[in-house]
Amino acid sequence: MLVPNPGWGGKGDSQGDIWRALGLFSLYRFFVAGMVTTLVVLGTGPQALGSSHPRLFLLLATGYLLLSLVFGVATRLRRPAPNLQIYLQAATDISCITLLTYTSGGVTSGLGVLAIPAIAGLGLLAPGRPALLFAALASIALLLAQIHGYWLEPGREAALTETGLLGAGLFATALLALVLARRARESEALAQRRGADLAGMAELNAHIIEGMHAGIIVVNDDDRVHLVNGAARRLLGQPAAAQGTDLGQLSPALQQALSLWRQAPTETRPQTLAAEADRPELRVRFTRLGEHQIADTIVLLEDTAELRRQTQALKLASLGRLTASIAHEIRNPLGAISHAAQLLGESEALDPADRRLAGIIQDQSRRMNHVIQNVLDLSRRHPPQMVPLDLGARLAQFSDEFRRHHGLPPEQLTWSLPGADQQVWFDPGHLHQVLWNLCTNALRHGYRSGESPCILLRGNPQKTHGAASLDVIDRGPGIDSIVARRLFDPFISAGGEGVGLGLYISRELCENNGGSLDLIPLADGTCFRIQFPAPNGAPPSSHPTLSDG
Repeated sequence: MLVPNPGWGGKGDSQGDIWRALGLFSLYRFFVAGMVTTLVVLGTGPQALGSSHPRLFLLLATGYLLLSLVFGVATRLRRPAPNLQIYLQAATDISCITLLTYTSGGVTSGLGVLAIPAIAGLGLLAPGRPALLFAALASIALLLAQIHGYWLEPGREAALTETGLLGAGLFATALLALVLARRARESEALAQRRGADLAGMAELNAHIIEGMHAGIIVVNDDDRVHLVNGAARRLLGQPAAAQGTDLGQLSPALQQALSLWRQAPTETRPQTLAAEADRPELRVRFTRLGEHQIADTIVLLEDTAELRRQTQALKLASLGRLTASIAHEIRNPLGAISHAAQLLGESEALDPADRRLAGIIQDQSRRMNHVIQNVLDLSRRHPPQMVPLDLGARLAQFSDEFRRHHGLPPEQLTWSLPGADQQVWFDPGHLHQVLWNLCTNALRHGYRSGESPCILLRGNPQKTHGAASLDVIDRGPGIDSIVARRLFDPFISAGGEGVGLGLYISRELCENNGGSLDLIPLADGTCFRIQFPAPNGAPPSSHPTLSDG
């Protein structure tokens, strides 16, 4: 029973390879048959061709040529099935070559070697028992034809040894083709498995890259985008960006940064792209894709506001561990000192000077406890719960509350918001605390001698990088330039009063919400500007809650 090649019944590339191989063998067969026929017709071939039966040889060569054409057309049409075609072509090759050899005086004519390519092709296309069977049939056919010619034609040589060697060569060819075909199948199966593994890895990498929070872009040397993930499209404000897009169309600033980096590709420091109306401020890194590859470059995009929030989370975590130790190691003995000073101050035996010293101990103990409490409050800061806020409504509500709390007339705290009310993203509790700290500082220090404090809350439209801002302005003497450089550092106080944590906490809260707090120099007074995060359609992700424990 003949066993067909497993690829015959399949679909796709395996069956297509078989049809292509059959087409090549049909072309080879047509070339051999046409060459033999031409040589006989022109009479320029070796004398052995058709030496025994010239007319029969010409008839057989012509028939072989016509059959090769028929097989070529059938292969082109892919009809009938490939297994049937293989067997028909193999049988035709063996029959025609045996008869051509017989009519040319036998194996000594050399035409018998034409059976070797036929057996080799059969062994590659139908490995296993079919190749060995046809090798045996070809050997037997050549041997019978040689014996028949030897008996009927007295002048013909027996050449049994040559015939036997040719048969052995056919078997060796079939076995070699069998080995090569098996290795080819194993290599193909391995390649398919590797291809499936690579396809799976590519799909996994695509899912990982698409889910990354950092933006990833891969561009070639012509600045054509090979890959762009969702984070990059969001950061660049190009939701419809796709592969094949020109980087200049995606972001002219990014293309300019890439061109600058290509002038010194060994530079590893990141570049910063200033914020624009449709995207936030970005930090950009460039990396070659492979050590020896110069055509592709990986572009890594990161939102600087998100990086600041992550840094803030780490700082708060470290501060939480520190303050936990402070609270445990200092608060208990501090409480004992304060209580002892209170009891000492209540003693009737103390003279006024000692009583004053006891009062100083109590005051400074309360001050130290207040410092510890402020640091603990900062370390226990919860992640921002950012929601869209109507800035005008918030300013009106805060102004009324602050004036009532401090008993201020309306003219001492005013607010303005040019244009329509604006919507900003911010944690309402954090915004209230920041404004309270800034207005409290302005109420204490933002006025000149002999004048009353005057505080202005002025909102600015979304014209600065697509984000709104809010100024807290007073008419005081201003802040010394030396103090201003360290004004937001902890435990630095411009007025020499307080613990110096109010502005530090306020800036940390703004940065934790994706914004910023800056001191803006004025010719007359002081201005603190709250920069809100740029609107991007959704609030940034929050960080885990930090505690002091």
